[in-house]
Amino acid sequence: MKHSILFTLLFSSSVLADQASVDAIEQAAMTMNLSTLKQLVTQTTDYDKALAYYRLAIIQSTNAKTEAANTSLDNAIDQLVTLTEQNPEDAESWALLAQVYGYKISFSPLKAAYYGPKSGVALSNAYELAPNNPRVHLIKAISEYNTPAMFGGSKKAAIKSLDKAIELFQFDNAVDTKWGHAEAYVWRGLSQLDISETANAIADWRQATEISPNYSWPQFLIEQNQ
Repeated sequence: MKHSILFTLLFSSSVLADQASVDAIEQAAMTMNLSTLKQLVTQTTDYDKALAYYRLAIIQSTNAKTEAANTSLDNAIDQLVTLTEQNPEDAESWALLAQVYGYKISFSPLKAAYYGPKSGVALSNAYELAPNNPRVHLIKAISEYNTPAMFGGSKKAAIKSLDKAIELFQFDNAVDTKWGHAEAYVWRGLSQLDISETANAIADWRQATEISPNYSWPQFLIEQNQ
């Protein structure tokens, strides 16, 4: 009921661009609500629109809609490139751009040589601008998790970055771009699982559900690994 009221209030405005819309995007993503994310893409602007496109791409990919997911990612990239060109000091946009470039590689592994360096530059810019931003460390960890070991990836490095992200999320002072706290626990759990620390992984996923009770991803992971 609470979330229905939130969506109703948000959709009563013609354009959304604040923490409330970020919260709505994240809630829709966590509950795999495709129709709500499609609405949010049309009713948000700037960073929020890019985040909505990114989350929409994940659900479209999960539903095997690869072409649609690629289009959503391209839309997110266009939005974020514009934002970083307009404001090169925008660490949040640089960080999200790094993540979107990285996610593009999962659709086109042969283009890793193209998107990988772009992701690296964006992440480096974000880190230089905001070394204590928890989302920067979260996105760094996701890159370390997904990058093959032969190219410098490491599950243990990801855990270290996620430890830092989780620490920093306790002091997250973002005004209009706050997201990722529960997700950090999910990724740390995945990293723990990959080094055979199943009990620690389940503990992390349970912590994710404590932060966001409607988060379907950690709920699924717990069911699959108990």
